[in-house]
Amino acid sequence: MREFESVINTLVIEVEGLYAAAVGGLDGLLIESFSRYDVVDMEGAIAEHAVLLQATRDGYAKIMNAPELREWLVVTADLVGYMIPVSDEYFLLCIGSPDVNLGQLRLKSRQAAAEIRGVVT
Repeated sequence: MREFESVINTLVIEVEGLYAAAVGGLDGLLIESFSRYDVVDMEGAIAEHAVLLQATRDGYAKIMNAPELREWLVVTADLVGYMIPVSDEYFLLCIGSPDVNLGQLRLKSRQAAAEIRGVVT
């Protein structure tokens, strides 16, 4: 959906250390993405994160009685992955450097998710 293009582009450009962002569906399909650098296959990342998001939601709901996942952060030696649900069907995935400004990433991602939510709901 082209409606997401400017929201995602702005997010990646404004957040220091962010490489790429994408909107994906829980079916594992990439809806829209923007990459500042060609660091990650965003189509593959969306597919993988859709599975991880569903498993994490299910696990937290079953084991910890906390079904609503609001944010999800993974930090590796080379990358940071940050995911925020947009709706029951869509999520926003951000990939950045280990030095990404996490405060800025969280704030700007929430704002971007709200804009995207306005389009999909």
